[in-house]
Amino acid sequence: MTGVAGSAWLGGLALLAGAGLGWAIRGFLVRRALTSVRALEDEIERKDEELKEAHALLAETSLTDALTGAHNQRFVDAAIGTLLAPARRAFREGDPPPEHVTLMLAEVDHFDRIDAGGQEPGDEVLRATARALLRTVRGGTVIARWTEAAFLVISRMRLAGESRSLAVRLRTSVAENVRTGSGASARPVTLSLGFSIEPLSRAHPHLASFRDHLALVDAALRRAQAQGGNRAVGWRVNEDVLERAIASRGEASVAALLRTDPDAAEAEGILSQAV
Repeated sequence: MTGVAGSAWLGGLALLAGAGLGWAIRGFLVRRALTSVRALEDEIERKDEELKEAHALLAETSLTDALTGAHNQRFVDAAIGTLLAPARRAFREGDPPPEHVTLMLAEVDHFDRIDAGGQEPGDEVLRATARALLRTVRGGTVIARWTEAAFLVISRMRLAGESRSLAVRLRTSVAENVRTGSGASARPVTLSLGFSIEPLSRAHPHLASFRDHLALVDAALRRAQAQGGNRAVGWRVNEDVLERAIASRGEASVAALLRTDPDAAEAEGILSQAV
């Protein structure tokens, strides 16, 4: 009986030992599985962060001009509603008046001659011009490369007359900081600028769309270049003449005239040149 009891007792110990070993193995496997899960979660989280960074970089790259670091047309197209909002805010009695927004094209004078000296000198002038423009403006002003040698500037203004002083500052910054050539042959780079102001008319705040303004600033820029360059030309509206033209022809017709033929609008007295 004693032998049987001893065998039973040893068998019980073996069963307990086996059970304990099983639990130990099970615990080990569970811990290893949890560790693997945590490692997998960490890896997924790291990949998510990398993906977010990649998306952010892609978004930034798609909205930035690769050569100059300024914004590009894609950025302006996406943001133009927000950029023009301060000038298009509804005005109620007791509110401060809506701000003006200046739209300006600034183009490097005689860039074709600069670029004729080789791609790298032309590229360096554009990079240096962008830096000079960006360091001149305050936060909130947008500078975007618009064509090969022109930059679009969109800036909020308390007063419409501030556009001219901004143009002077931009021209001065480029002339002082950007050069073509080197040594004794170095020459300052100059800018021609054309600008208009949103709204063109306080009485008719929706007279001009963004595309209308682009046509106006391009015409003003060409006028500045025709007058010898290294200057700024803008447009201002004669409100009385504008009111009579709208009364006789309608706002849409006058807006089309401003967009398609600023020279004719100037001849009628609706627009006048502001230098």
